[in-house]
Amino acid sequence: MNFNFLSPLYLFGILGIAAPVLIHLMARHQKKYQSFSAIFLLLQSKNRSIKQSKPNKRFLLFIRCLGIILLSLAIASPILSLGDSTNLSNDSSTAIVFILDDSYSMATQTNQNSYYNRAVKLLLGVIHSLSAKSTYSIVLASSPSRVLLSWTANPDKAKNILKSSLPTSRTTDIGNAIKKSLVLLEEVQQINKLIYILTDRDKNGWDEAAFSSIKEITSNTFNIVDVSKVPRKKNKAAIKHTEIQQEFLNSSRVIKVKVITANLSQSKPINDLKVTLWINGKKQTERTLDIPSNSSTEKEFSIPLQNNNSINGEARIENDSLLNDNIRFFSYQPDPTIKTLLVDGDPNTIEHQSETFYLERALNPFTSSLSNIQPTVSTLTELSRHNLFDYSVIILCNINNLPLGYEQELEKFVLRGGAIFISLGNRVDAKFYNEKLGNILPVFLKSVYQVITNNEPFRLLIKPSKHPVLKIFKKQILEEMKSAEFHSFYSVVARENTKFTTPIVFNNGFPAMIESNIGKGKVVLYASSIDRDWNNFPIQPTFLPWIQRWVKYSARGLDSLTHKDLLVGQPFNWKLFSTDNKAYIVTPEGEIIIPPSVDGKIIFKDTYTPGIYQLFRSTRVSNIKSKPFSPPRLPSNAEPAGVFTVNVDLTESSSIKITDEAINNLMPKANIIFSSDPQKSILESRNEGISLFRYCMMLAGAMLLLEGWLVRKE
Repeated sequence: MNFNFLSPLYLFGILGIAAPVLIHLMARHQKKYQSFSAIFLLLQSKNRSIKQSKPNKRFLLFIRCLGIILLSLAIASPILSLGDSTNLSNDSSTAIVFILDDSYSMATQTNQNSYYNRAVKLLLGVIHSLSAKSTYSIVLASSPSRVLLSWTANPDKAKNILKSSLPTSRTTDIGNAIKKSLVLLEEVQQINKLIYILTDRDKNGWDEAAFSSIKEITSNTFNIVDVSKVPRKKNKAAIKHTEIQQEFLNSSRVIKVKVITANLSQSKPINDLKVTLWINGKKQTERTLDIPSNSSTEKEFSIPLQNNNSINGEARIENDSLLNDNIRFFSYQPDPTIKTLLVDGDPNTIEHQSETFYLERALNPFTSSLSNIQPTVSTLTELSRHNLFDYSVIILCNINNLPLGYEQELEKFVLRGGAIFISLGNRVDAKFYNEKLGNILPVFLKSVYQVITNNEPFRLLIKPSKHPVLKIFKKQILEEMKSAEFHSFYSVVARENTKFTTPIVFNNGFPAMIESNIGKGKVVLYASSIDRDWNNFPIQPTFLPWIQRWVKYSARGLDSLTHKDLLVGQPFNWKLFSTDNKAYIVTPEGEIIIPPSVDGKIIFKDTYTPGIYQLFRSTRVSNIKSKPFSPPRLPSNAEPAGVFTVNVDLTESSSIKITDEAINNLMPKANIIFSSDPQKSILESRNEGISLFRYCMMLAGAMLLLEGWLVRKE
């Protein structure tokens, strides 16, 4: 027969018996009373007798001391075992794996403390109660699960590691943490092998698929400790999504930020929830929201765009018990000014009949200060006056020749990274294109296809595509593009040993757009005219966004526009334009990382910190190392290449708990013990002890009642 106490420090409460003992000793020296004969006669004259209660003072002292002792014992939570020794310090043949949930829901605040801090405190208490010969390991349960501390018997080592640990921004993955724990237990020789899981028991972390391979486990005991069984405030809301887009108005440009906020409560609506928008570290505006229970509300913010500098922002809501989901990061990179040279092969004194009339206005619909594409119109005779390397994109519109030897200048321009967009028309000399531009054009111009009289015109055959130019256009916009009527276009034939793609074709199957990479640059061929001579596309509403995106794409401008919004832990994939480029990633903490690349492809996996990651590239050397490494600073020639954002996964914000029955169904053959105190679960699972808390409290109450009855007439 053995006794153990879950909270032995409370045994110091037994020292409280000193109080009644001191009172008893002080009461022994009472004052003496002098009797007077007159008063004695008056008292004796009464016709009744009074019997005064005189309890035994020492017995009363014993009752009071016993009550204090029983109360202290009850609070210390005694455990009685009828078997062998139950003292943890006497056990030297047990290996324990502690699974510690460090997901971001464990950062939930309660009484100025978090679930995670409570779990660490309980875990340290258990570790210090183990014998020096006991061995244990700690596995973190956030995704992906990992070993925080391998097998050890040194409590100081565990204390140092746990004290410095913090909850992460990841989701919970209990199933894979159990798998890792079972692998660890196979490494040790102890007979008794136990697994303890300290978690908030949020249902989202118990994925049924992860438990499919451990359902047949029978030999291990699982002790599941719920650290969330304490009073707390509710995690009432979370920012679900942010969406940002740039709009062009008549007199200014604005950025519109759409913020979607979710009410996490299943039954209570939220009134007057404050939502604030922060741009580049400064608070811009604040709104209030009313959100019905278990639903989401959308709010749109508008911000004037003063320049083309990048925008890094945050949407925030007022604090509740869980801070991680109260903020959502977003980023937007307005297009830099793209200098574009428009070479008009068919100029006209009547402005709207010029080849570049519609093109110029589509590229710059407002004043040049408000547009991110800056077009410059040139005729063929003026072309030699321009330095091609002052421009990002050259658009050749229905030209029939070039200045002598100028095709070599165009070839140098595109080989060094420039973009050439070629549109055809009635002035094009196919022989000149086939002979002089063969180094940059991957196809031969064959013949002009024209609509036969009274026949249906040709139309673009555009389908939903992953092409960077087309992927943002929704189905309705693509259908509107199909309404454009084409009466003429050039057919083409591929040159030998050339590579190109046809992102858009006509409804008869002939290519409408031909795209190829030449050196570091890009060449795009449009098989029809850019004015209204061969089609009516330039007067369609969809022509403006269509041609603008082609120009931005050709100039590599869409990289910064279409950044990725990832969740914590999702890898970032980046395709460099050239294998000679070196890539740099600056994390939210300011650390500079050079990720390794394979054939110009980069996969960056360390996205476990929410925030905004900045991308840079330089042209000195490529990323040849196999592992990421961190230089002290960016090189002087590093250029911004875009951003991507990482935010928390809101599935972790749900506070719906998994039931005991559901856990038993996940591991039907395992021995599972549920508790809110790991020490109690250890004693109960290892010693089959009996808790004496209730009995001690009942006896303490009985002592108080007895003491009150004894002194009722004193």
